[in-house]
Amino acid sequence: MRDVARAAGVSLATVSYVVNRGPKPVGEATRKRVMSAMHHVGYQVGRRGRARTRSLTIGAIVADATNSFFSQALAGAESVLSKAGHILVAASSNDDAARELKALAAFSRARVDGLILTPRGDVPAEVERLRSRGIPVVLMDRDGGSTELNRVVMDNHGSAFQATRLLIESGHHRIALVNGPQSISTARERLRGYRDALEQAGLVFSEKYVRLGPFTFEHGRQSTLDLLSLTPRPDAIFSSSVILTTGVLWSLRARRVRWPEDIAVVGFGDAAWASLVTPTLTVVEQPARQLGEVAAQLLMSASDGTAQGQQLVLESHLVLRESHRRLVGKALGG
Repeated sequence: MRDVARAAGVSLATVSYVVNRGPKPVGEATRKRVMSAMHHVGYQVGRRGRARTRSLTIGAIVADATNSFFSQALAGAESVLSKAGHILVAASSNDDAARELKALAAFSRARVDGLILTPRGDVPAEVERLRSRGIPVVLMDRDGGSTELNRVVMDNHGSAFQATRLLIESGHHRIALVNGPQSISTARERLRGYRDALEQAGLVFSEKYVRLGPFTFEHGRQSTLDLLSLTPRPDAIFSSSVILTTGVLWSLRARRVRWPEDIAVVGFGDAAWASLVTPTLTVVEQPARQLGEVAAQLLMSASDGTAQGQQLVLESHLVLRESHRRLVGKALGG
């Protein structure tokens, strides 16, 4: 109601008189001005005439909305926001700095009421300008190097550690990693988890078995072709995203390399097709929808005085299928 009063240039009491049709009369011109302001700010009268809500427009910028992980996260955020009467508008940065800044500028001009951001690297300066205007910002999936903003992330180090340890315990010794760029926090943490698992098992970390690059199909495809050309080639591959894994499997099929007979595979992210390929794919399952739900809840609670700088970490778990197993009769280290 205060928003309506400011927009209409009237007192809070006048807005109350219009909404409640009394107890004092309001002139027709003033009433129309208040009604127009109510429409402008999205003010809605509750069923009983007392409960009032203002519909908020929340912006979201993710790396790639077509990626099943991010589309599920957006669905989770939208479900929470829509139940509260709010609207989610999403954009993709494609992990490109210019596109990220363009999306931030567009949301700033549109005067969104809050922002959920998956930063491509460090949090851009534009975010601080949004916050200075009282617009809450929550980071989702990546921390952007921030300790000041509320953020919800996955346990990327622990998940990569578990996936790598599973391959080690299955008898694989030359484990390759197909990973994202080190400018992104999730990729850095997955590399660290992979390396720690190798070192804990007494295996030598070798950079020749690590491929870093963008989270794209092409990077997964070309990296796998490179790894297959090595002597000795890896006996297992840990792929750190769904998109990368599609490229990994494409190259294995193209080279007629069987999994797990010739090379074991563990992926990151449980896409619908992971249980449909033959043999089925062992993966790290991430609670993507929950990630979006928590991000939306953090954003909505910002106006209630929620402390800033909170980091919530969601746990993933392994889904054991067939692609990681060492078949009986296959020589150790072979």
